Amino acid sequence: MQIYGRTVPRTAPALLALLILVTGLVSMSPWSPSATNGEATAAKPERTGEKPRPWNRPAPPRPKAPTGSAWSGYAFDACRAPSQQVMDRWRTASPFTGVGIYLGGIHRACEQRHLTRAWVARQVRASWKLLPIWVGPQAACTSYDHRISGRPGGGWYSRARSEGKREATRAAATARGLGIGTGEVVFYDIEPYDTHSASCRDSSLAFLEEWTNELHRRGYRSGVYSHVKASIAQLSRTGRGYVRPDAVWYAWIDRVGHMPRKYVADPAFMRTSRVHQYALDRRVEFGGVRMDIDWDFVSLGRTETPRSAASCDQLAARVGTTSVVHGDRGPHVRALQCLVSGQRIHPLKTSGRYDAATREAVIRFQTRSGLRATGVVDRPTWISLLARGHAPVLSAGSRGGSVQRLQRSLNAAVTHGRVRVDGHFGRSTARAVRQYRRNLGLPPAAVATERVWRALERGRTVRR
Repeated sequence: MQIYGRTVPRTAPALLALLILVTGLVSMSPWSPSATNGEATAAKPERTGEKPRPWNRPAPPRPKAPTGSAWSGYAFDACRAPSQQVMDRWRTASPFTGVGIYLGGIHRACEQRHLTRAWVARQVRASWKLLPIWVGPQAACTSYDHRISGRPGGGWYSRARSEGKREATRAAATARGLGIGTGEVVFYDIEPYDTHSASCRDSSLAFLEEWTNELHRRGYRSGVYSHVKASIAQLSRTGRGYVRPDAVWYAWIDRVGHMPRKYVADPAFMRTSRVHQYALDRRVEFGGVRMDIDWDFVSLGRTETPRSAASCDQLAARVGTTSVVHGDRGPHVRALQCLVSGQRIHPLKTSGRYDAATREAVIRFQTRSGLRATGVVDRPTWISLLARGHAPVLSAGSRGGSVQRLQRSLNAAVTHGRVRVDGHFGRSTARAVRQYRRNLGLPPAAVATERVWRALERGRTVRR
């Protein structure tokens, strides 16, 4: 049998029981898997005839997920709930469908000026998916000011359980007050801790089990956020007698969607109800609004292979300048729809179908840019779309997003040689600029001036 990862020989139960009675140093976990069939067994009362503890009553039923709550896609979480202006901009300009919001808890780091019932209602109406988070006491062996009690209490961890119930009660009340409907998942944030400490590990599991039970009693589904090596790994090792959360949110800085089986003992764990936090403290900009965020990929109720969250320019550089006509579909159409909108729409928020509305937008763009207004996206149209934007003077040594935009548009305009799109005005960029200027009848200097940008915006190609 196992006691939270410690293997005990099957021939030793009598010796183990004697050790418990004599020394009181070892306690059986009520959630550990059975040695014979891998299933969990309920803990027995400490003394013959003793009544079961109140928390040992049958677990409450798991609330049903609301209709439409199953989804998969990108989400972000930030310390503060963003303003309405940011949410409106990012709804179309970013790859994100969901947002993590910190409801409360003694260890919530930031005040939430924008987080109100009206704010929640507006996000729901705008089709944002909300990921509520509660940050209360942390594991017993950490250095946080407020910690879960690590007192075993005969192996029941009654104080830790009471604390888990208390936090769930508060979280459910806060969620209800903000208008977050029952059946939604509320995540408990428990930061990394020493999993080698039995009391720290077991008290955290006791706390989280009662967190789950109490949320269920109050109509909400339970979630746990933690590092994959901490509570996520420990939860995956519990048996059927332990009430697991309905979803997990695991921090693991790796490729998006990766499930680290090395630390997750149960192959079925996290299969369909998980959130992967795969990038931390990234400063990003969408729709002209910049924020410091963590990146997440969500698979709640279903699993999907993550689609690339590339920007318009990045996607356009990948698909090239393939001619696009009405009725086409695919990545090149997504890039087109994003670019023709002035990058107000992220590729993941586009339809990927060249429909009538897209054709009208292309014709309007071609007319404004002095191109043949055919609705066919040919090479001159691609060049103009890729060059669209600010037109600074660039020369050797220049760096940044404008250089990348210049490099992408030159790759579409110059037929001989490719420019590496790295944001650095180096030798290959200088060579392409000279070639382009020569075709314009300008001195072959390695400088992208206003005339160079204007020619690119008009879709001017390099003649053979």
